[in-house]
Amino acid sequence: MWRGPKVARGAACGDFDNDGDVDLLITTNRGPAYLYRNDVTNGNRSLRLRLRGTKSNRDGIGAVVRLTTADGTQLRMVRSGSSYLSQSELALTFGLGRRERAERLVIAWPSGRVDEHGTMPAGRYECEEGAKPR
Repeated sequence: MWRGPKVARGAACGDFDNDGDVDLLITTNRGPAYLYRNDVTNGNRSLRLRLRGTKSNRDGIGAVVRLTTADGTQLRMVRSGSSYLSQSELALTFGLGRRERAERLVIAWPSGRVDEHGTMPAGRYECEEGAKPR
């Protein structure tokens, strides 16, 4: 529980409990770390991607991903160094709301390669540069 003020410097986001939504971990000065789990069960879905470069760097750092649904387009970039002495996960999470799928996925890799994919159901995927998501 968050009881009283905290002096914190580091924060990392990631799906710590592997349930498809993003949780938050903060570290406090001279104190413990706190994990705040996102346990909302409202029926919303997500699409999570873990990128793996072949020509680009192995973790796909610098890749820009655009995911399109009927509601619009979301954009995420794989990046490192998210907070003081902290690292958020490299996987990207896109919220789909109640939709069951995304209409289009475009990955612009640091190497300059662009991979385009059609309809993708909600879920978790590994995306290797130049290959179909699995």
